[in-house]
Amino acid sequence: MTARVVPVELGERSYSIHIGSGAWRLLEEHLRGRDPAGRVMIVTDERVNSVYGRRIGELGEASKPPAVVAVVPEGEGSKSFAHLEDLCRKMAGAGLDRSSLVVALGGGVVGDLAGLASSLFVRGIRLIQAPTTLLAMVDSSTGGKTGINLPEGKNLVGTFHQPEAVFADTDVLRTLHPRDWYSGMAEVIKIALTLDPELFLYLEEVTDLGPDGDVDIARVVTSACRRKAEIIEADEWESGPRLILNFGHTLAHALEASMSYGEIRHGEAVLLGMKAALALSKRICGLPDDQFDRAVRVLGRIPVPEVKLEEDLLGYMTRDKKRSEGRVQSVLLEAIGRCRIVPLDDPGELVRSLSSFHSEG
Repeated sequence: MTARVVPVELGERSYSIHIGSGAWRLLEEHLRGRDPAGRVMIVTDERVNSVYGRRIGELGEASKPPAVVAVVPEGEGSKSFAHLEDLCRKMAGAGLDRSSLVVALGGGVVGDLAGLASSLFVRGIRLIQAPTTLLAMVDSSTGGKTGINLPEGKNLVGTFHQPEAVFADTDVLRTLHPRDWYSGMAEVIKIALTLDPELFLYLEEVTDLGPDGDVDIARVVTSACRRKAEIIEADEWESGPRLILNFGHTLAHALEASMSYGEIRHGEAVLLGMKAALALSKRICGLPDDQFDRAVRVLGRIPVPEVKLEEDLLGYMTRDKKRSEGRVQSVLLEAIGRCRIVPLDDPGELVRSLSSFHSEG
């Protein structure tokens, strides 16, 4: 295969993202060619293992000695202290040490949990991300963020732990549930709106953004990863420009927490958060009406379930990990491809903006 390669230049922590049909073969070659001194553990979830168990076994056999496979439950419930402890104990039981390697093969939950465990176990072991969902390919697998959830909020416990490589095999997207496909597409739209007007134009022109549509998925994933890599290179530790990637996320994380991490997909929540941010962007940042309308039209092509805006959303937003000086930091659009980070004295503005958005619709 000929993979598209997006470099992430971070000095001694630099790595490459390999994107395309059959990228798992490159992962297999990577495992076969590595120094056999340390054990390999492949972390996946129950659903991925049920669909790709045989292929995962073949990947494990490429490593010498063969990799240990650890399977965690599917879903956001695995991003907990209990499952973090269980995974770390599996690492200890398998004899992993500082020469070992963890391969996170799954969606964002697997990547976040395995990434956090690998950053903590014996104070840090190497990590490869092999995302199996569209959302993980364009978002969580790149950039080094790891994390688990608390009842008080999403991803409140975590670290930065960059992978040594990312292998995004677009073939596996054929087995995605349609909701998971659209959830990932919402993150693609987020990157297009905030960082890549050319990608946004492409999405406008595509007839069908669904899993059976005419999206050039390798092109989309590559464009999204390239834009994200540029932001990470400029701000690895999320102290400035990288905050742009949180467009729609302040309200999204509150929605996920209020709905007990499972009733709504992450991308679905982000899409609702983007709608709220767009409405606020018109008032605060002067987002032109025509660009607002274009953004809304594209977002409207992604189906999202009905949600009830609970009163406790405000509480979750005030505990958002990106708040500063007591104020929620909200990413708003001045224009497609140009953002501003705006501190909100009243985070309820986001909830009211979404409520108003729905009432007008």
